[in-house]
Amino acid sequence: MKPQEAASRFKELDRMIRRDLPVFIQERIAHNAVAMIHNRVVKKQKNYLGGQFSAYSKRPMLTSGTTEKSKRVGRALASSKAKRAELDWVTIRSGGRNVRLFELPGGYAQLRRLERFSNARKSFEFTGQMWRGFGVKKKQVSGTTIIITLGGRNLESQKKIDANSKREGISIINISDRELEELARMVDKKLQRYVNKVGLS
Repeated sequence: MKPQEAASRFKELDRMIRRDLPVFIQERIAHNAVAMIHNRVVKKQKNYLGGQFSAYSKRPMLTSGTTEKSKRVGRALASSKAKRAELDWVTIRSGGRNVRLFELPGGYAQLRRLERFSNARKSFEFTGQMWRGFGVKKKQVSGTTIIITLGGRNLESQKKIDANSKREGISIINISDRELEELARMVDKKLQRYVNKVGLS
């Protein structure tokens, strides 16, 4: 390859990188980062440092057995007069009315088990509301620097992320070094495709 032709191809490579790579990072890489974090937390119950999240509480709690989070609990423990008679009930005042609740001796861990969710380690998933709102909050491009900010894309999701992170004492949505390395490999592969496309491989 003659020097002039090589210089022309390097210029084309530079144009492709400046034009296409930021889009690839903001769309594909950001999307993959969100998926990696979600899958690790929900499926493996691990934080970004590789440690396990804490176990669900077994402290006794009160429930009505009628909410979105407790319907199966209600069917399992309070679906008949005989079953209801075996439970410890309390009446509380809420929203100007009396509400009858029964004690769930095994706490939130028991509630999750009865509702058919994993209850060994926290995955921060029940209604799915927090994770549905989790994603790319902000994209910033400044020269050769691209900053992608992940978090709750709505107030309710961010509040849940913040509250769960505070309880754990660690951000539940931080990305791990291994995940960053995998994303970097994706970028390297994309760059190699650009090199091949302009004939510099």
